[in-house]
This record gives sequence, C-alpha cells and structure tokens, in this order.
Amino acid sequence: MAQERVGSTLSLAVDPGNSSTVYITWADRVGNGDIYTIHVRRSTDRGAHWSNDLFSQKNATNTALAIADNGTVGLLYQALVATGTVSIWETHLVQTKDGFTTKQDGVLSSAPSDVPTAQFLPYLGDYVGLMTVGNEFRGIFSASNTPDKSHFPEGITYQRVADFTGKTLGDGQGGAVAVSIDPFYFSFPVMQ
Repeated sequence: MAQERVGSTLSLAVDPGNSSTVYITWADRVGNGDIYTIHVRRSTDRGAHWSNDLFSQKNATNTALAIADNGTVGLLYQALVATGTVSIWETHLVQTKDGFTTKQDGVLSSAPSDVPTAQFLPYLGDYVGLMTVGNEFRGIFSASNTPDKSHFPEGITYQRVADFTGKTLGDGQGGAVAVSIDPFYFSFPVMQ
C-alpha cells in the first residue's frame, strides 16, 4: 500500500463493564484488487462465538481497540485513501456505543502518502496503540511530520521547532530538518 508494506495487524479489547463482551480487529486480503481490509467483530460470550463484520475498511492497516468505562468502543486505524491523483494516509479514531451501528469518526491525520520518500520499511510503522484513561482515549500513531495544520484536522502541537507558515522543521539553531515519519501522541474525549 503506497510506500508501506503489508503485515500482521490484530487487536482485542474486553468491555470493563461486562467481561462477556469482547471486540477483535484484524486485517487480511479479501478479494481481487483488495490490498488489505480491516475487520471488527464482537463476541458476547467471551469469544465462544463471533458476529459478522460490524465494521470494515478497505486499504487499511494498523488497528487498535480500546473500550471505555461507559462501554464506548474506540477503533484506531490507518487507511490509504485515493484523492484524485494523490493518495493520502489517514489516521482515524472511530467511536461507537452500539456495535458500530452509529459511529463518530475523527480524522487525526491526513497526509500525502509519498512525503517523505521511503528510506526503509516499514514506512509508517507496524502498529498503533490505543487505551482509555478516565474519559479519554489516548494513543499513538506514526505519520509524516510536515508541519501543515491541514494534515491534522483535530489540531496539533509540535514539541520541536515547526514553522506552520513555511511548512518546515528546524533544528533549534537556525538549520532546517528534513521531513520524516514521526510518532504522534493524542488524547481524545470519550463519546458520552
């Protein structure tokens, strides 16, 4: 997918309010023309039986699940989205309280898939992370660190020298730093 390799992705989460409810997400190749599709399923009997797909997304990878104390399920994943002649890596945090019948989708990052040029694999990384703390989902993902606020629809704060007007990074001493792939930490309120 774009400059990224396809690898294993798997995550499980147990509802802290009802240990019989377990969610699983994984990715696989479904059919012709499909590179990688993520799936989410649920068990209400501690994994003895599983639902059909509650959610799926083609051309996606790096999934993680967490369940908040109020039963809200969070799904973090990265998808390759074609927009005209450019492909974009989007990082999503999807929340649901009803098994993905309705959902709230937050786009955490949306950056061109070819910036920077890959130097090695994996390009984005092999995994993302997601957990709940109180009324927040907290997690990590990797993405292009180009300082462009349009790439971070939910907002962004850099802990390095970043010029959002010129879309350049600095070394703190007046020198330029090349764009690369960086880890990003986020916290996002749990849907109530």
